[in-house]
Amino acid sequence: MKKISIALALLASLSSVHANAESGDAIGQWLHERAMRAALNDDLPGARQNGEEGTYRIVPLAELDAPDTVKSAFRTQIARSRAGAVRVPVGAIPSQAELLAALPKVQRPDSVLRQRLPSPPSNLQGTVLGVAEVIGMEPSGALDGVKSSGLTRFYRLTDVGIVAFNEENFRIPGTTIEVIAEAQNTAVNGLPAQIDMNVDGQGRGRVVLSWAAGDKAYTLTATGDSDVEGKARVLQGIAAAITD
Repeated sequence: MKKISIALALLASLSSVHANAESGDAIGQWLHERAMRAALNDDLPGARQNGEEGTYRIVPLAELDAPDTVKSAFRTQIARSRAGAVRVPVGAIPSQAELLAALPKVQRPDSVLRQRLPSPPSNLQGTVLGVAEVIGMEPSGALDGVKSSGLTRFYRLTDVGIVAFNEENFRIPGTTIEVIAEAQNTAVNGLPAQIDMNVDGQGRGRVVLSWAAGDKAYTLTATGDSDVEGKARVLQGIAAAITD
């Protein structure tokens, strides 16, 4: 299975366009350079023979392997996020119709997913997603034929919008997931978590909740109308009831 390097702390920031384009550019460039270095290291002789277990780390911003310009951009985004819902440009958040047109419609039973994932898919039956309409699903993370290190499932949830649930097994050798300590602004079952809320000028909203537990890192994303506080409560309830 091909090595991957994931900066989970950036998922919420990069999933929507913040008004400060300069900050986003600095972070995006750093991410690109980091991905290129990871790919280069993966191609070095003996790299694929390194079977060390993957890791999930909470890293203080001061210790992040990034230039000062990137750390400053993160500080700006973290401060904006802590102040509440962040206003993003019109068009940064897609409509539900646009999302539905773009999302995969493939669905697979748990029996097939168990064969393709390094660990069984998370049980969502104790959550509101357990009875929600399933739109589709797709593999994520490291891919090896039909097998993958992660899975994203998409749902349509009444009064919330489109909810994407991603689970990523970070124990896969070669995987590195890092989150920024200062960006952790909430908790899921007592564990550090990050929540980001975005709204635009068209009445659309997006909430992203990310955390880790056991062998997996999780991300829940809700996109719909601009009631981001309501979306945040729903996502927190889903996260607290997920079992593995």
